[in-house]
Amino acid sequence: MRFAFTDEQAMFKDGLDRLLEKNFSIATRRKIIESKEGHSEQVWAGLAELGALGVPLSEESGGLGGAGIEAMIIMQHLGKHLVLEPYLSSVILAGGLVDLCGSEFQKKVLVPELVAGEGKLAFAHAEQLNDEGGAALETTATQKGNNWVLRGQKKLVLGGATADRFIISAKTREDGEKVGVTLFIVESLDERISGKAYPLLDGSRVLDIQLNDLEVGPESVLGTIDQAQSFIDCVNDRATAAVCSEALGIMEVIHEMTMDYLRTRKQFGSALSQFQVLQHRAVDMFINIEEVRSLVMHAAGQAWSEDSRERVRAVSAAKALTNRAGRLVAQEAIQLHGGMGMTQELPLADFVRRLLSIELMFGGERFQRRRFVNADEQAVDSSVFVSPKKRWKQI
Repeated sequence: MRFAFTDEQAMFKDGLDRLLEKNFSIATRRKIIESKEGHSEQVWAGLAELGALGVPLSEESGGLGGAGIEAMIIMQHLGKHLVLEPYLSSVILAGGLVDLCGSEFQKKVLVPELVAGEGKLAFAHAEQLNDEGGAALETTATQKGNNWVLRGQKKLVLGGATADRFIISAKTREDGEKVGVTLFIVESLDERISGKAYPLLDGSRVLDIQLNDLEVGPESVLGTIDQAQSFIDCVNDRATAAVCSEALGIMEVIHEMTMDYLRTRKQFGSALSQFQVLQHRAVDMFINIEEVRSLVMHAAGQAWSEDSRERVRAVSAAKALTNRAGRLVAQEAIQLHGGMGMTQELPLADFVRRLLSIELMFGGERFQRRRFVNADEQAVDSSVFVSPKKRWKQI
């Protein structure tokens, strides 16, 4: 089967590449991480101007009406340049929820701000550091007259430190094994929300928040009361496909770096690329990357599908292979670079750390294999895994 982008997709890809090459580099990334700013406002504004922030959102909501393949192109190139922008959290996850279940008024308020780069959203859902979808939701929303009172905590809120608003999942009904889950939109600077921002392995920053009897009005409810779980499952699948696309871009760069090193570095008077055993290892890296590319493109095509069974199977297969192949590619790259592969002097270290972080997001290989097998029973993944807001405690 031939995988090829349309002319419009190819033009968009080229424009995105030019934007990132001009405005972002590994040196820029390291400065942002050291400053705890979390991301580059210049790059975020550039993505908005290019239209990337509205690509995966439907035209009815105010987006550009793209889908999985367009999201894949964006995430793949964000991965190639190791960009820190909260695209996954703000556009794919939170923006996707507004797109899927927001009211006409909510979409009219939130989507234009998001597409223009003037407002950022974050989805606060995970409550345990090692949650792979099996943990019960503990955050509760209790009705008080027409209002709701939220109590609980959320962990690893991606893009939370710079978000203007949170979309928070909470348990609103429990009847035996049946649990009703509802989404609420809240302002990030509400005094009844306390938070702590900290870096992950790759330097990207996340936020833990505590909801201290946070009272919100009925207008804060996103979608239908007690009916949010299916929408959460859907955007988690889209986000999983998106991080697989990001990992693909990272693996491509790692392979290119490794090949350049093998062609340049000499031993016994010959370039390392002349040694057959090293050629075989480089080819193994390439084969794994191409296998990932095939499954990622399939997952991207299915992630926006209404067929939940096929969506789950495609996404879980892609994530399971991406985790395994990503670790192999990272390990082989370090081995083929020798001692230099372990140093901070080479950008390789930054790419490997991001790849390892992605492996831990949205479930490991064993979890994804089990989810693939149980797709007919609708086994779903409920886990979600930067100048920061001044009131967040910074680590």
